[in-house]
Amino acid sequence: MEKQTIQPFLTVANYHLLEQQMNKILHTLATTIDNNVILAVRGLVETEITTKVTMTATEAQLIEQLFTVTDRTQGENYLESLKPYVIPFKAVTVSSIKSLFKKEKKLKIPNLDDMDFQQICYFAWDDPGTHRKYVIIEQEEQLKAIKGLFANSTIKGICAICNRHADVGLFTTSVKGQVVGTFTNHSNYICADSAKCNHHVSDMHKVNEFFNRITQ
Repeated sequence: MEKQTIQPFLTVANYHLLEQQMNKILHTLATTIDNNVILAVRGLVETEITTKVTMTATEAQLIEQLFTVTDRTQGENYLESLKPYVIPFKAVTVSSIKSLFKKEKKLKIPNLDDMDFQQICYFAWDDPGTHRKYVIIEQEEQLKAIKGLFANSTIKGICAICNRHADVGLFTTSVKGQVVGTFTNHSNYICADSAKCNHHVSDMHKVNEFFNRITQ
């Protein structure tokens, strides 16, 4: 199989899923010598991946290498080899961000040169001065955005975006209601650290469900 013939086919969430599942295998190898347990975990990992990642037979051959990983170094090298096959988040520019938040006259945009778009499932940043959090996601090849107030204090809880236990804060958004002049507020606990949250995302369906829920 010639790797160069394979086009990018993994979403960023797929890549995170593979990393998380590989860590399950490595954790099992580090904590037990029971071959039955090890085989069971490898089987569960294979099922989890094959049911969530859409791939051709040729692409599957590439992914199957994960099921035989035996140590951390081998695993990290394998994950590095997968990066060329990851579809990055849709390119975001200063002008595209401004067009998404047209009503924000003093919008503070982060340094985009620092962003690795192959590592994020959604793009978000905070403006500490206004306590606002801005979120951009990609749906149907289009960038969509929402802004909201993010609470100063955080608690330990489950994030509505990545569904992982983390330091979360209350994110409150407001969207126009069906009646003129009315608004609907949505409050959800989400990760205070958007970078860590992104790394935890392994299922874009849940991210899209969250975004759809708070924009309706």
